Amino acid sequence: MKVRSSLIAPIIAASLLVPAVGTAIVKPTANTSSQSTSMEKEDHKGTHHKWEKGEGQKGLTNIINQYATPQLKDQFTKDLATRESLMKQLRQTPGIQKKEGQEKAQRQAFYQAHKQEIDSIKQQLKDGKITKQQAHQQLQAIFGKEHGKEQSKDKGKEQGKSGVYQELKAAVQKKDTAAINSALQKLDQQLQSSNQQLQQKINANK
Repeated sequence: MKVRSSLIAPIIAASLLVPAVGTAIVKPTANTSSQSTSMEKEDHKGTHHKWEKGEGQKGLTNIINQYATPQLKDQFTKDLATRESLMKQLRQTPGIQKKEGQEKAQRQAFYQAHKQEIDSIKQQLKDGKITKQQAHQQLQAIFGKEHGKEQSKDKGKEQGKSGVYQELKAAVQKKDTAAINSALQKLDQQLQSSNQQLQQKINANK
């Protein structure tokens, strides 16, 4: 059981905490500036900060190991394995590969179009003319133009997940085993629903 449990946290982080299936599989292009990409990530990392600062991976694993029933733990493992398999299949579909190529080209074009602004912000930060926070705000204004639509689409989904996480957190604080398992079951149901959506996406992109 220890081996199974060790697999739960990293996959949950990749499956439940990512914004959306379509955008989650798109990796940052290597042709953009590594420094500006890093700064951009810092601007956007707050979305799940509570569950990524230890609570998301180690914390969730501890909760599952300590409170989840054997049946629920086994179900999580099964559903997460299904998720991993579906994600691999999705990445290999012609439709997604084509979309990734298009989005990569769009990101490169976007970066090139704003390269002068980005380089200027980096130089001002290096020269001490602006603070790191100011640089982040300026980069947020630039990259927000690109990511705003995607974030808007995912807002409803993220709010639903956040509610379950808050429910789980409150139950853990009270050490209410029944409530904890109830919240974990809801997370697993979300995972199962996501798996169904993944399968539909695979079928649509063949």
